[in-house]
Amino acid sequence: MMVEKGYEEDLKTNYFQLDGKGRMSPAALLATLQDAAIAHSDGLGYTPAYLMEQERGWAVVNWHIRVHRMPAHPEAYHLETWSCRCRRMQAERGFFLYDSRGERMMEVMSRWVYMDTARRRPANVPESMIEAYGDKQMPAIENEKFLMPREPEEGTPIQSFVRVTRRDTDTNGHANNVKYLEWVMDDVPDEIYDSMETKDIRMVYRKECRRGDLVELRTYVIDGPEGKETWTFLLDEEGKTIAEAAILWN
Repeated sequence: MMVEKGYEEDLKTNYFQLDGKGRMSPAALLATLQDAAIAHSDGLGYTPAYLMEQERGWAVVNWHIRVHRMPAHPEAYHLETWSCRCRRMQAERGFFLYDSRGERMMEVMSRWVYMDTARRRPANVPESMIEAYGDKQMPAIENEKFLMPREPEEGTPIQSFVRVTRRDTDTNGHANNVKYLEWVMDDVPDEIYDSMETKDIRMVYRKECRRGDLVELRTYVIDGPEGKETWTFLLDEEGKTIAEAAILWN
């Protein structure tokens, strides 16, 4: 269903989306948000097929998710998404999720880059597209700067490696943004994952990785003012940063 300069949909949590606690997993949430963004674009005529014909596409570069609580199963919830701002090669998108009582379950902000998929580099967003999406609507999180922590100079991280496989890649040929979060969550220590709740997720994607690439993950556990934090840095085989994730638990 389309709303003014946005999109909304009533959904229900599926069993396959659940984690071991019986709630929607963060990766499943990210996939749901991504699908809603695509559905919004579809309603405006910018379908994946159309964008592929134009050799254009959107690549997400940032997520910031403030979680009040995750949907359970088989809970019904309401999702809203809209374009907050669109300038030159980038756009920001907001999301709200509400439960059946109308109470907000989370606020989400995301930033996307419009890509020339043939040249694999950013392209200017057409004025007609900016007009269709709208670019002067309120953000879901005020004054969002998408700031990320720096990798600590001290302390021993939890280290692991992941080889990108066929199942990790999407239509663009690189690892889908949801997969990065799956890898990150696998490295969260059990004593945090099993006993604490995810309250805030921040992610940035700096460099694509493709099938066959080896990805190193370094995860640090931080005692923050609001609870435990896990900071994960994903690196390629040359030590260059591919992505970063910072998750608050309490």
